[in-house]
Amino acid sequence: MDKQQLRLILVLTVICVAAGAVLAWVNGLTEPRIEAVKELKKQRMLQESLPAAVDFRTDATLLQRARETIGPEICDLYLGFDDQGAPVGIVLTVESRGYGGPIQLMVGVAQNGRVTGISVLGHSETVGLGAKISEDDFLKQEALTGVTFEDTLAISKDHGKVQAVAGATISSRAVVRGVNRGLAAARTVLNDERR
Repeated sequence: MDKQQLRLILVLTVICVAAGAVLAWVNGLTEPRIEAVKELKKQRMLQESLPAAVDFRTDATLLQRARETIGPEICDLYLGFDDQGAPVGIVLTVESRGYGGPIQLMVGVAQNGRVTGISVLGHSETVGLGAKISEDDFLKQEALTGVTFEDTLAISKDHGKVQAVAGATISSRAVVRGVNRGLAAARTVLNDERR
């Protein structure tokens, strides 16, 4: 190896080390802000899913019970409480497989078993088609929000009442499947609490 090649290797190494150091420094600056924004988004989604609650608490024992009963699709579980500390319902984070990959949902269920809200936390569905599952036109239809945990949902193609997003049947089915899993988990948890 001659001097010119050695010099080139040394220069490239210094550039790579400097670039890595700058990236690490920028990451250190932005990471707390990113985490704070994620937490705010989660709190907003919890509030949208269970509007009557002002405080949300996790419960690892109930989450484990829901996972054992329903399956690993149940990602998180939050108990909702009003300003007096009385329980008002439950919010479950559920993952369901869509056309483009996993779809993460939050499903809010009141103490009486009625759905209080559904939010899409994340997805990788096709823009302009499957991505419409996160729009209010789909999520706030009566067939999704006017149900209790005693109901089983299905899209109209499967003889149900939920109107699927046009051109996105697989994505719509995934949301319905996730909501059904969330409702089943809520039924298990809320019925256990009543005993």
